[in-house]
Amino acid sequence: MNWYLDAWQRYAQFSGRASLEAFWMFFLINCGISFVFVVFEVLFQAAWKIEVLYSLLVFLPMLSLTVRRLHDTNRSAWWLLVVLVPAIGMVILLVLLALPSEPDNHFDDYPQNNVML
Repeated sequence: MNWYLDAWQRYAQFSGRASLEAFWMFFLINCGISFVFVVFEVLFQAAWKIEVLYSLLVFLPMLSLTVRRLHDTNRSAWWLLVVLVPAIGMVILLVLLALPSEPDNHFDDYPQNNVML
């Protein structure tokens, strides 16, 4: 749960790096929360406003975390534009986000994957 809270605390920090574990834990928790909202939408047929609001709120923390994750793989934020490639852009981005960390790169110090402050 620390990874989720850390992403919210650093929602506007686009510099630095984010570990593989930090990114995917935040991503999976967001998928779970969105799934719950979709279930509520199906059951009560009025909760779509909550899902839209949550999606708008989580956009900036997810964007900053994605940029920091790309920095951790020694890529710039310009790689986000790969999602504009039809059909395979999102798959390419997910593969890039799943790559291991590069200990020596020019974006920042190597993150401590097992220590959360």
